[in-house]
Parts: sequence; structure tokens; C-alpha cells
Amino acid sequence: MKYRSPWRRILRALAGESGATFIEYAMLAGLVAIVVAIAVAVFGKRIKQVFSNTASQTEKIESGVKNANIQGAFGDD
Repeated sequence: MKYRSPWRRILRALAGESGATFIEYAMLAGLVAIVVAIAVAVFGKRIKQVFSNTASQTEKIESGVKNANIQGAFGDD
């Protein structure tokens, strides 16, 4: 059994029909990466603000629950 280098396999793939499919997928992946980068650049600060506000509200609720004076029989028979 002969050892074939990975580069040789890649070059063969690029030369054949499957190579065209590989290039199409690579271009699609590149396009998705560009769209994600643009979305992060445009909406990044707003998304950070939404998560910060959510964290702040969660802390307020947690504080209120910890300081709550709840009385009553809850399953104590």
C-alpha cells in the first residue's frame, strides 16, 4: 500500500468533480463568515446592552427573592 500525501489528495479533489463541490462549500463558508462578521460589527454593542440589562434585572430579582420574608406552611404537615 502506497502512502499518498494529503496535498496530493487535495489536488486530485480540486481537479475533479468533487473539487468543484469543495470549492463551492469553501466559498459558502467564507460568505457566511463575512455575514457573521458584519452582523457582529453592526449589532454587537446592542446585543451586549441587551445581555447586560438582562443580567441586571436578574440580579434585582435574585436579591428580592433572597430578602423576601415568606411565611406559611409549605408542605409541613
